[in-house]
Amino acid sequence: MVMDSSSHYDRITDAWKEFMGAHFHFGYFPNENTPLERATEIMIEKMAELGDITPETRVLDVGCGIGAPAFYLHEKYGCSIEGISTSECGIRHANRQAQERGYERVRFKLADGMDNGFPDHSFDLVWIMEAAHPIPDKKRLFAECHRVLRPGGTLLMCDVMQRMLLAPHKGVLFFLSHLRKYYRLMKAWGPAQVPTMGAYADRLVEAGFTPVTIMDITEWTKPTLKRWRENALRFLGENKGELPEREVQDFVAGCEITDSFFRMGLFGYAIIKADKPPS
Repeated sequence: MVMDSSSHYDRITDAWKEFMGAHFHFGYFPNENTPLERATEIMIEKMAELGDITPETRVLDVGCGIGAPAFYLHEKYGCSIEGISTSECGIRHANRQAQERGYERVRFKLADGMDNGFPDHSFDLVWIMEAAHPIPDKKRLFAECHRVLRPGGTLLMCDVMQRMLLAPHKGVLFFLSHLRKYYRLMKAWGPAQVPTMGAYADRLVEAGFTPVTIMDITEWTKPTLKRWRENALRFLGENKGELPEREVQDFVAGCEITDSFFRMGLFGYAIIKADKPPS
């Protein structure tokens, strides 16, 4: 059983590049025929267009993966980026790529989003791309993001979120009746907490952000899970061996279960923009 997200990502990073490509996040599909790689780039663009990113913008990338979104942002806008992650494997990949590309203004370090170690008011933009769900304390995460943002700065994030609000007793019954599925999800994606879109907004407001804007883009992200599943099955059929067959099957099951939760309306996907008020 996966005990923490850092050990999970250390173990699966190399194999996931085969399933997902360099971008470990959902894609935005204008149509069903959009290639997965392009869809993941469009997702970055959809988020980025909500911020005012220039070569002078200082970006903190929380949960930076292996660096692909940071590189894309730097190449498109010329901004400087500090990426953080609790995965040693991911940071090692990202720094090696930054060095090979000669990107002196894109750097990565091992750090926790709930305690990142940067000084107050260090950044113009905080970027959280599908990295909030494995962080257990959303209140601490957003308070830390608020602290390091300059007055007038912006937080942009995207993630899988709970779309259907269940009454407490119904939520418990649903969880218990789907316990085996939740266990398979944890094995596939690592430990996670998936709040509702409204709960995310509440935690951001509590941290001091206002206004907070939520954009439900569920319908444009749904093909992602099918593409990941197809890639994983192809990987399994080619018997590449970088990840044990059992873990590839867990990934496939994770795609199928997540897709079923999307189709029943329990899960969805959103982009959130939250501003830190000027002083």
